[in-house]
Order: sequence, then C-alpha cells, then structure tokens
Amino acid sequence: MKNVRIRPGFPKLSTKRLILRKMTSKDAETLFKFWSDDEVTKYMNMNSFVNIEQATYMINFLNNLFKNKEGIRWGIIRKEDNALIGTCGFNTWIKRSSRGEIGYELGQGYWGKGYATEALKEVIRFGFKETLLNRIEAYVVPEASRSVNVLEKLGFRKEGTLREYGYWNNRYWSEHIYALLRKEWKQLK
Repeated sequence: MKNVRIRPGFPKLSTKRLILRKMTSKDAETLFKFWSDDEVTKYMNMNSFVNIEQATYMINFLNNLFKNKEGIRWGIIRKEDNALIGTCGFNTWIKRSSRGEIGYELGQGYWGKGYATEALKEVIRFGFKETLLNRIEAYVVPEASRSVNVLEKLGFRKEGTLREYGYWNNRYWSEHIYALLRKEWKQLK
C-alpha cells in the first residue's frame, strides 16, 4: 500500500476500559446474539443472523481482512469482566489513496456508556499513527443518530449524502459520508 504500513501479526490494542483483540470461534455465541438482534443490525448493511454458523463465518471473514491486508476488525473486550461487547475496525484499506473505512457495533446492553467512542478513538490512532492512513471514512444511514453523534464527537465531518447508495433489507438506503483527515486529527489531539 502506498504510504500505508501493515506490520505482521494481528495487533492487540488497549484503552482505559477496553481491549481490542482478534476474534476467535469462541466469540461466535456472543456475536450471534448481537448480530441476530434487529436493533443492533438495523442500520448495518446486513440482515440479522438466524443461526450461529453465520457468526462463525463472519468471524472468519473479518479475520481474513487482516490476513489479506484489506482491513482489520477487532473484538471489543471490557476489561472489568472480560466481556465481549462488540466489534470495530477498518472494513477496508484503500491502497492507492491511503484511506480506510471504519465500522463498529455494540450489543444493546452496552449502548450509551461511551464504549464506542473510546474504542474508535484508539482505532483512529492506530489508523493514523501505525498504519499511516491519510483519511478515515465512515458511511452512516441518516437515521443512525447514535452513530452520527459518535463520529462527530471524534471530529469527523459530514461531507455529503450518497442517495440510495446501499441496498439491504429489500430497499435502497441513503448514507451520509463522514471523514477525518490525519492533519485534522493531529489538531484535535
């Protein structure tokens, strides 16, 4: 990747309350609970899961992003009780322009406690400092106000609306595109 550095070995990250680590097949049961919850998947570009095999497949798919140097997705672990509370990371790394697209979700019981903001702050640091990205993007359905709040709190700027950009759950969805540049991030620190 141009100007993008990917070191060997899946990185483990840490914040005050969280550990971000590689997901394993042991996480399938918990992630199935999250990914089968219609409220969690409501604004994700996928249908809610109906069996645990889908969660196992998704874990392998997400782990292969890093193996294939296409992105990285971590399981979010709460330090106080070692509970898996969601996932986050880069769905893609765009090689030719040193940019990445972030994604994230938490189980419902962990909403509104600042975990997404805390985890993403570390993911952003990793993207700009370790991977040397120049731009981090996020695509958000306009109705996903919680997600919009997290992004804006982290300094992302709305750049526009992509009309009927996505298609899932048998309908077209418009998405806002948010972005944060490395130079903006440096000013926020």
